[in-house]
Amino acid sequence: MSREASNSLKVLIVDDEDALRYSLKRALSNRSFNIFEADSGEVAIEVAQKEMPNIVLLDNRMKGMNGIEALQHLRGICPAAKIIIMTAFTTTQTTIEAMKFGAFDYIMKPFDLSKILSLVDAAANVIKESSKDGQSEKQDNAVIEEDLKVGIIGNAAAMQEVYKMIGQVAPTDVTVLVTGESGTGKELIARAIHKNSLRASQPFVAVNCSAIPEKLIESELFGHEKGSFTGASQQRIGYFEQCDRGTIFLDEIGDMPLAAQTKILRALQEGEIQRVGGTEVIKVDVRILAATNKSMETMVKENTFREDLYYRLNVVRILMPALRQRKQDIPLLINFMLQNLAKKNRSVANTVAKEALDLLVEYNWPGNVRELENIIHRSAVLAQGNTILPKDLPSEINPKVPSESSSETTKIDEEPISTTAQSTDSEVDFEALYNGLCELTGNKDILKKLEAELIKQALEGTNGVVAKAAKVLGMTASTLKKRISEYEIQ
Repeated sequence: MSREASNSLKVLIVDDEDALRYSLKRALSNRSFNIFEADSGEVAIEVAQKEMPNIVLLDNRMKGMNGIEALQHLRGICPAAKIIIMTAFTTTQTTIEAMKFGAFDYIMKPFDLSKILSLVDAAANVIKESSKDGQSEKQDNAVIEEDLKVGIIGNAAAMQEVYKMIGQVAPTDVTVLVTGESGTGKELIARAIHKNSLRASQPFVAVNCSAIPEKLIESELFGHEKGSFTGASQQRIGYFEQCDRGTIFLDEIGDMPLAAQTKILRALQEGEIQRVGGTEVIKVDVRILAATNKSMETMVKENTFREDLYYRLNVVRILMPALRQRKQDIPLLINFMLQNLAKKNRSVANTVAKEALDLLVEYNWPGNVRELENIIHRSAVLAQGNTILPKDLPSEINPKVPSESSSETTKIDEEPISTTAQSTDSEVDFEALYNGLCELTGNKDILKKLEAELIKQALEGTNGVVAKAAKVLGMTASTLKKRISEYEIQ
């Protein structure tokens, strides 16, 4: 870090230990920063309002306001500031909260001065690059708000380890493989890594490998030249070129065909790609993050995934725990979801009755956080008051709801429900429509009528087969069967 680069930067040291503030000030004085001090969170806020520091070294355990509380205030005062938490706790709540509320990094006490100087230099370099690219404080603030909006919620021990790993790998360029069941929030991990990295100001591109047809995946990832195949009427820039200097997230990488795997390996090893149909070797600087819900080790043994690529991707592995493995986080997640929903729709329920909460915690959640979010949205909309009650929950959550007999279940799953309309071949995104319906507000009776009508249409479009209709609606078959019975759909 040159003197010119750091000359205009303001550093605020916040700690109630005079000796530590003195040591840090002495160490940082060699870098020509403008240094300010505060012996408490309250004083730090006053100094920040006046000086608008670029970098903050913030102790967590102080008299009065603690570091996490001060962090939240400081993010509002100077949202572009890079805040480094100094804490004596590694995998505790402190680290989790620091990451959630936008800390640049954290360092453990006691620490070597060289380590914290390296963190300060890293923060200064990020600020320098952001300034070079013309990023505004408003833009930085938008990122922070997005972090809070899509933030990873959880206090469970398994999540503490996840936050710790994010904090350790984010400042590096190391390749990360995120594993875990579908719906656990693997993409959120990738976004958190990117936003806390030195590439935060550069593009982040998320690619769902399972959603791209095998014949098109190479073109999507690496681009193609005009005339390279039927339909290639013009040159196309692929995802790798689009996020040059940034981060690409390859979700469901276990579904990537072997031919594309070879090119991914080359991009990792050599930093080079070639467009489909092209001869030019294109240099790219891209950090690769990947995720899968499959056993990569098994795929390697079965020769469905390249062993050399697997080892290149699996430099650091972060395991996202299933929701059933961190049930203590369910109340936090529900509160977070209801708050977000209330911001959009004031008339929805904003609390959960204890009896309903107990049922939600007890449920096994095969669809993980994604399933929880869908059920909370629906229940909040259809609840009769401000509180979600047990009766507002679907049958798979509330065991007190009478279930149909096994014979009836078999019949309803395998035999079409008679409908007055003919089946349709039109491609209707019923899941999107249903999710949209769940976010509507207004007369509950009208909403239920709309729900019944949407279910009828889904059944008509699938020839009355419940299993298929449930799939297109994005709900479980048992939930759909309950709705059919409730709305007396024939």
